Amino acid sequence: MPADLDAAVHRAIELAAEARAAGDHPFGALLLLNGEVVAEAVNRVNSDGDLTAHAEAMLVRRLEQSGRLAELADGIVVASTEPCPMCVGAMFWAGARHVVFGLSAARLNELTRRPGADEVGFQITATELGARATPALTVEGPRCEDDAAKVHAGFWG
Repeated sequence: MPADLDAAVHRAIELAAEARAAGDHPFGALLLLNGEVVAEAVNRVNSDGDLTAHAEAMLVRRLEQSGRLAELADGIVVASTEPCPMCVGAMFWAGARHVVFGLSAARLNELTRRPGADEVGFQITATELGARATPALTVEGPRCEDDAAKVHAGFWG
């Protein structure tokens, strides 16, 4: 079990690799509580046929279904990649107050953008959204970004 944030980010990256191997998008997330991983989730968009089945949203669902949602308030959500606005909202409303991520959304956009294509998506970062929340949602990253980018290599087209 990871005892530090870098180890936890690397575990989230491993989860992203598991999602990719299962035919889903390469994203993983976990909840770190008192230095221990207490819950993990992967992206299941393709497996579940659900566009909202992002890793962070799946983590919230898993915690809620197991009656452990309150642990979000005292733990740290660790994501392989900077969470999207939908997932930031889900984590915030579920009670999360601290998020750490590996790969930044800006770098993900570089990896996924096709030459000549327009940029697609929300132009606001998880850090910006978290800072505008009341109470604040602390969002930190990127961490171990080069390692977090590797799981996306060759995936996006």
